[in-house]
Amino acid sequence: MNVLFDVISSLNKEERRFFKLFAGRTNSSDNRKDLYLFDYFMKQNDPEEDKISSQLYGENKNAFYRLKNRLLSDINKSLLLQHIGNETDLSTLQHLLLSRVFKQKRKTQVAVYYLKNAEKKATKTESFELLNIIYNELIKLSHEMISIDVEEYIEKRKKNNTKLQQLHEIDDVLAAVMYRVRSAQNFSGKSAPIIEMLQNTVNDFTENNDIKTSSKLRIKIYQAVSRILLQKHDYTALEEYLKHTIAEFKKDGLYKKETHDIKLQMLTYLINSLFKNKKYTQSLKHTQELEKEMEAFGGFLKDSFLFYLYNSLVINYSVIDKEKAIKILEEAKNNTFIKQLPTYTVFIYLNMALILFDLKRYKPAIKHLSRLYLHEDFTKIARSFQIKILAAGLIMRYEIGDFDYLELQIKHWKKEFEDLLSKKEFEREVLLVDVLSDLVYNDSIKNTPSLLQKSELLISKLSDDEAEDADVINYNHWIKSKL
Repeated sequence: MNVLFDVISSLNKEERRFFKLFAGRTNSSDNRKDLYLFDYFMKQNDPEEDKISSQLYGENKNAFYRLKNRLLSDINKSLLLQHIGNETDLSTLQHLLLSRVFKQKRKTQVAVYYLKNAEKKATKTESFELLNIIYNELIKLSHEMISIDVEEYIEKRKKNNTKLQQLHEIDDVLAAVMYRVRSAQNFSGKSAPIIEMLQNTVNDFTENNDIKTSSKLRIKIYQAVSRILLQKHDYTALEEYLKHTIAEFKKDGLYKKETHDIKLQMLTYLINSLFKNKKYTQSLKHTQELEKEMEAFGGFLKDSFLFYLYNSLVINYSVIDKEKAIKILEEAKNNTFIKQLPTYTVFIYLNMALILFDLKRYKPAIKHLSRLYLHEDFTKIARSFQIKILAAGLIMRYEIGDFDYLELQIKHWKKEFEDLLSKKEFEREVLLVDVLSDLVYNDSIKNTPSLLQKSELLISKLSDDEAEDADVINYNHWIKSKL
């Protein structure tokens, strides 16, 4: 692991600019080896350290390693300085560390000043672990300063330890919940006992009624459980869990301005789970609720959830009213905020292409997909997703009978994704391309035994519902339409 390279490659434009200013604060010379190495790493995908080491220091590897360590240390300082005002715990730690500096200088009054500032910050952010350290420092300083009311801080530490114990208990319950949900089979079924299992887990790991009803614990459980159920694709259990939890949060008054993002996120998850469960009318009903709730508190989170609103409308109408889905995409295409999102190009062009494909308007579908290929955003998405989008494009080319172009694209596709196609998770893509290659020279799948065998093998790899989640165009459905 090359930590220095990983750190440098993770820096955004503002962080790189800030570091250059930070590094030049004492030495503005043009002949800076540290900045030369920084720029070298910024430009490389796979840096050749031996080459740059030899260029800078010849055979002296130790000097190069010292340069790397010094550069990493300076970047660390720069990042801390840049972000210290944005991270509350960092700001608290800054005051705590300053108190220790002045304690070593025997400036105890100044040390106490910084500790009390740290206490205010940690109290405001409920950073109980840091408060424990701060109270310990103040109690130690009371040995030297009679002006410190040691009994006050002993009492504060006791109360803080109680809160800290509760926090640890919450973490224990949360860890147990996550383990039980992850290790269980799907909760789907007539009873779908997700709610009962969660309540039993809370009861098993705490007898403290305050913790059982803690809003912090309940929100953390929601976040963990919903994430796990999404990973499991258990949308039936997720739907039941969200309906129950949203109702409980409303009844108990957990929805406030500071938790409004949680409410909007829960509605988004519910909309998607209802869609996956083919309950399109209900999904659209909750989409209307999402749109209404986005206006709450002066619409301060409206922009953050605008994409999810459009996505909710598009996925539902792409099933029940494709022409309306196209109109919604056209509206989103002209929305100033949506245009600024990094997912904008993929969202607009890919959805437009897929809806047009479903309407058997293949040439316009290919046109939108081609626009996506040519856009710089396409190169930024994961290659594992690129390969599936391009596979969808091959299917579209087959549908318009453009076999010469299809053969050329298949060759290019195999070469471009040679590394991925050797992996087990892409075996369905390999089979799909084999089927398409054979179809160029055969009119029918079912009348060609080898082609039928490949097609049946591909279909057997995933269920139709699983393929719906995995594929851009569902390979199973498409092949079955040819049988």
